[in-house]
Amino acid sequence: MSLVDRFARRRCSTAEALARTATRPLDVLPTGEAAPILGFDRDDVVTRRLFDLGFTPGESVERLRRAPLGDPLMFRVGGIEIVLRRAEARRILVAA
Repeated sequence: MSLVDRFARRRCSTAEALARTATRPLDVLPTGEAAPILGFDRDDVVTRRLFDLGFTPGESVERLRRAPLGDPLMFRVGGIEIVLRRAEARRILVAA
């Protein structure tokens, strides 16, 4: 079990609770809206890097703005601003 999975299981009571919760990918979060991070759609090197940057389950994330052509997107998480490509943001699941 990966570190991300262990942390997600600790922050969310069970994996089933995450499955029952309505989720959406972070890239569809409207500008100016905030939502809690619930988990990730897969476990790989990119997901681990997002986790290291502060995108941890239970943390609130706010979409600040997007570039004129729609990519990249800027978010605030843990008091810092981070720019992600849309494909990276799509891996992060937030509350619907």
